[in-house]
Amino acid sequence: MATRQKRGEPRSVKREPRAPREQALLEPAPKGSLGDEAYEAIKWQILTMELAPGTFLNVQELSERLGLGRSPVHYAVHRLQHDGLLEVIQRKGILVRSWSPQAINHVVEARIPLEMAMVRLAAARATEEQLRALKARLAEGKKLVTAKNRQGLMELDHDFHSGLAACADNPVMGELLQTLHQRSTPLWSTAVAGQRDYAQVQEQHEKVLARVAARDAEGAAEAVRRHLQALVRK
Repeated sequence: MATRQKRGEPRSVKREPRAPREQALLEPAPKGSLGDEAYEAIKWQILTMELAPGTFLNVQELSERLGLGRSPVHYAVHRLQHDGLLEVIQRKGILVRSWSPQAINHVVEARIPLEMAMVRLAAARATEEQLRALKARLAEGKKLVTAKNRQGLMELDHDFHSGLAACADNPVMGELLQTLHQRSTPLWSTAVAGQRDYAQVQEQHEKVLARVAARDAEGAAEAVRRHLQALVRK
């Protein structure tokens, strides 16, 4: 016999499971999933200007472009919208955001105090193994500069700053800096656009690492400030 509900007693509510599409949008995709693959592929095409700023897209186009289903692309678009790289406009589609010089300057200006704090921590916390790995990775830059390999230098730049963040051993700071760093990647098509610029960035990276390796927190902070300040367009 069913038990009658007493007056004033809260009614139990049976929760329906989330629809698969809603769940994909709200919950992180497992590492190595198709959603993660779509996110990285679209992000790289945006940051390298393969998907030009101002371009309108739709999920079907992106699915065909990547050879992936609509669900992973929906997930990737949601993340990239959160990252500020895409904008979803009703009845128009998905817009690749344009970045004015002023907008990029704002991102770099936000990076400066955070990265100064980061390298101070890195100078105190980096292990010798981490420093050796960073030095070895940075050494690859000289060949990339000679070859004018912009894509390789962009990847190296990402690995170098991510490596410094790992040395700082502060995951919250690392997450913030990752977002800011990827938003300033268009600099590689504007401010950093030739062999002279590539060589200058390589030299600046080497100076930052030298100060971190010497456990010179303030020297590292000043070196990274000069490195980033040089990217601000006047």
